Amino acid sequence: MMLKAEKEQKKRLKYTAIGVTVMILLIIGYSLHKPLPEGFTVTKWDRAVMHVVEPALRVAYYYPSRMFSKASNMVYWTRGALNILSKTLGLLVDTQGQIDIKWHEWNGTPVKVYRPIDNRTSTDGAVIFIHGGGFALGNVEMYDSLVERMAFEMKTLFISVEYRLSPETVFPGGILDCEAAIDYFFDNASIQFGVNTSKIVIMGDSAGGNLATVIAQRRAARNASPALAGQVLIYPLLQMADMQTISYRYFHSRLSGYALVDPESVAYYYMFYAGIDMDEKAYLIPSVISNGHVAKDLKPEVEEMMSHRIVIESTRNYRNHSISERWEIERNFEAQDLMRPFLTNPDFSPLMRKDLSNLPPTMVLTCEFDVLRDEGLIYAQRLEAAGVPTTTINYENGFHAMLNFHSELHEASKSVEDIEQWTLNVINNA
Repeated sequence: MMLKAEKEQKKRLKYTAIGVTVMILLIIGYSLHKPLPEGFTVTKWDRAVMHVVEPALRVAYYYPSRMFSKASNMVYWTRGALNILSKTLGLLVDTQGQIDIKWHEWNGTPVKVYRPIDNRTSTDGAVIFIHGGGFALGNVEMYDSLVERMAFEMKTLFISVEYRLSPETVFPGGILDCEAAIDYFFDNASIQFGVNTSKIVIMGDSAGGNLATVIAQRRAARNASPALAGQVLIYPLLQMADMQTISYRYFHSRLSGYALVDPESVAYYYMFYAGIDMDEKAYLIPSVISNGHVAKDLKPEVEEMMSHRIVIESTRNYRNHSISERWEIERNFEAQDLMRPFLTNPDFSPLMRKDLSNLPPTMVLTCEFDVLRDEGLIYAQRLEAAGVPTTTINYENGFHAMLNFHSELHEASKSVEDIEQWTLNVINNA
């Protein structure tokens, strides 16, 4: 009888523990739940996935990163957390062992080469991929599944560049790393890989889109030969002279507190990249996100380069969601002095380059729920006005960094297919 009673007690304790655990999980889930905006993701599956992923990201990196007193520690925590989390993504990608992947070092820059086995390519072109991460986060391995997938589905050689990150390496270190590797590739691609160097496309997302844009502009400015066949700019980070565009203001009114790329993070990362010690200068951030870092004499040039935003702000209104007017600028002369060398420097803010006429065919991808949406759309309009063949796609249900979920979300997978189709078309017609 005692043995039976002990078993019953253990059984009750087990069910009690399960019940308490479920209750705790429900309470945690309820406390973390934030309803996603209308239109965020396109299918019920995507929305369900993001209702799990977004709170998980908040717990893993967003909330902890806000607890550090030093901005550099925020960067290091976020870097480590995302490196770990990225290993859980892209697990559904199956390239059937058809992609040979090897590390190389070209002119001092590590690169990873994704090559169809036995060089069974559908083209004799290639793609140079530059990963994103605000110049401070990310690495080649974080994008492994995406790049391997594209190399497999396109049957095309891909090169992924491991440039150095800030705050350890500041502007223009990342640009020089990428250019060193790219120069090597152009010099050796034909003999080493059988690539036609007139059929090379450069591609990058976020800060990688910045670097890809800058490299394309610099090659065009010096009439480098052979010219790039095309460029794919995926929600690119192109400027920080106007942090009150409508896409930035929408974030403040509707997306604040979500684990999405936010205005403060853009300011921190961009300023770290500029070589500013944000452990000491964090107090400048409120001024920067109000545009108080833009000196008066720079404003005419900024306004000229950003003029297309007028069209965007009059036609793209986030489903009539109420968005605040521009708020008062908190001017800060220290911030203006520190940022003066960078805000209109096209190697730092490529949207500020005046002459865009000599650039290769371009694909610009933007996402509706992204603070960087407007600058991508502005750049695309300026490219078109300069006579550059330009394809622009704004994913109405998309968000920044969604390509990292390319095997988990339908919207992201569709964008990969769009990229592949455009890139193959450019390579085949080069």
